[in-house]
Amino acid sequence: MRAASITDYIPIGKENAVTRAHLRAVTGLPDRKIREEIEQARRKGAIIINAQDGAGYYQSEDIRDIAKQYRQNERRALSILAQQKHLRKRLKEAGVMEGRKVVINDDV
Repeated sequence: MRAASITDYIPIGKENAVTRAHLRAVTGLPDRKIREEIEQARRKGAIIINAQDGAGYYQSEDIRDIAKQYRQNERRALSILAQQKHLRKRLKEAGVMEGRKVVINDDV
């Protein structure tokens, strides 16, 4: 018998969405581990949607759901990249960045 995957606990369809609190209750895993498991499943190709409307997570093959999740992820990624610009500038000023690599030792 195989170990259960987080996808076993995330139903198909928005109308069946489950919250992380529900996932914690049914899996016994802490919140951080739930988020890690969801991320890992997504990296392996699971289409797990989180519409950011409080309903929670669900799996979907609906192209509209997938497109909405794609745009949401893209906005989040671009926001993070915009923040990186300022962090990179400060690290370069501090002399702890070579190209795009942070080179810092314990003395800094």
